[in-house]
This record gives sequence, C-alpha cells and structure tokens, in this order.
Amino acid sequence: MTTTTAAGTTATGTTPRYSTRELQAAAAALAAGRFATTLAPERPTGVTRDVAVPPPDSSATVPRVSTGALANGGAPGADAAALGTWMVPGPLVRVRAANAGAGASTITLALADAADAAGARIRVLDAAAPGWSGLLGATATELGATDGWRRGRRGAGVVIDRVEEPIAVPSEVPAPRPLDGIDLTVLDAGWSTRELAAAHPQAWIASSPVRAEVLVTRPGGLALSQAEAALSDLEELEDLVVVDRVVVVVVGASRWRDRDFTMAGRHLRTLRDKDAVLFAPLLSAKALPGLGPDPLPKQLTTPAHRLLERVTTITGPLTAIRT
Repeated sequence: MTTTTAAGTTATGTTPRYSTRELQAAAAALAAGRFATTLAPERPTGVTRDVAVPPPDSSATVPRVSTGALANGGAPGADAAALGTWMVPGPLVRVRAANAGAGASTITLALADAADAAGARIRVLDAAAPGWSGLLGATATELGATDGWRRGRRGAGVVIDRVEEPIAVPSEVPAPRPLDGIDLTVLDAGWSTRELAAAHPQAWIASSPVRAEVLVTRPGGLALSQAEAALSDLEELEDLVVVDRVVVVVVGASRWRDRDFTMAGRHLRTLRDKDAVLFAPLLSAKALPGLGPDPLPKQLTTPAHRLLERVTTITGPLTAIRT
C-alpha cells in the first residue's frame, strides 16, 4: 500500500505521521476555508512541493523547496506550515530596489501593464508596509480585504494585492491569498536589500524561490556599488547563477556609457554582456505625479516591453495555468 505523506513523498506500507504544528495549521486552514477540493497526484519518493509551476513548453529549471523552508516567522494570518503549501500559478518574478528611490514599484507596475497588454493575466503582490507602499493608488477597482491583504484590479487582467495592516519587518508579511487563473505573479518586495538579507530565510518574500529576479537601481557611483552588493547577496543567499536569472533595470539612464558606469562591478558587467541590463527613463513629477489607476506614461511603454521580453526569455512563455 502506498501512502502520500504531508511532505508530498510516498511510503509503502506505512501510516503518515504529522507534527502537532502541521495538524494545527491544517485545522486553521480548514476553518478559514483554505483547502483543496481535489487530491493532488502522487509524487515520486523524495520530491518536494513545487513553488513555481513552469509553462509546459519551458525548459527553465524549476526551483523546489521543502514544506518547512518557507517559514515566515509567525506572520499574521499565515502559519509556516500553511505557507509551505502555497503554490504559485504561473512564474513568480520578484522586483527589488538596490537603493532608496530607485523606482521598483514603477518598474513592477510597468512590467504588469506590459504583460496585461500582451493578453496575460497578472497578479502583483505588493509586500511593502502600507505606509511605504508605492501602489496604494494603482487600482481602478477595489475588491475588498481578507487574510491580511487588500485586493484591487487595474486594466483588463491585473490584480493587485497589498498588505492591509501595518507591519514592522519583512517576516510579518502575511501569506499570499489564493488566486487561480494567473499567468504571471510579480512580487514588489517593498523592503531594502539589507532588510531582505537580514530576514532571509524567515521571510517568505526574501526566501521564496523565484523564476526571475529584477533588480532596480539608479545610475551613479554609490547606486551602482549598492547594486553590485545586492547582486552578490542574491548569488550567496539564493544560491543562484546571477547571469541566468537576474535582470537589472537602470532608471535614469538611456544606455551604458563607460564613463558613467566606472563603478560597475563584476556582476553588473557580466549582466551587461548578456544583454540583461536594461534602461528606463526617470520621469518628472509632472509626467508621473504618482502611480494611479490610469495607464503609465508612454515613455515607459517601450522599456516595459523590453523588460517583459527579457523576463520571458528566463521564465518561458506566459502560458496560462488555469482551473
């Protein structure tokens, strides 16, 4: 007799055993209505849960993580065991800022809008504390709040989930709400690179395996030095090959000029050689007074589509995985 265990493995002739914490998490999920109505297919022995589901025609390597690896330190509304079962419909792309004011939320929204214009269905997860969110006004329609998140919609196919209650550290970001029919999930990390590094691996926004990482930076010596440090942290903490999964967006420059990028380090120069350093304009307050529900200025359209093209070379086509 073959039995599927809590970790997704199989055992022959044995009865699955669950920890007290797992049983408590299951009871809490049942009470909140967060449970599947169909059984997942059995997996071979030793295989852990997928966190990112690949498009059927993509050859990209799928990151995997065990159930306990995504513990978020007791964030409100999200027991660690319950969070470990969170499965992303479609690729997960994380956007983070290398320096303060780099424009990560703008790039997040531009990427989502570009994918929306291409006919994909997008979810944006805004993980910033509400007082620091750049996307508070970005929805055209509000859809209510539950499980620690406030949901809204913009465009034809973009859903934005924002943290509802004040939080102090990344580990307090609640587990994402379930949402089916999504082609791409874009996570606006919403915290500094130092805060994310310090929270790794307790905070899911820092430690969740992602298909692609977008690092946003400003040009200039200090900003580029900070971007290089952030790339080194990613390589160390995420155990990834930076050139394979990272895209850098430089906001405020139109192209790479050697005299302007003298402070660029090894990672940045390697990414540039791989065409993984892109550029976007820094718009004035008159051109972009804030991130509202209206479409972004046309000056961002071309950079956003270039970013989408680069991201999909990593993730594969945005093939819908819908129920």
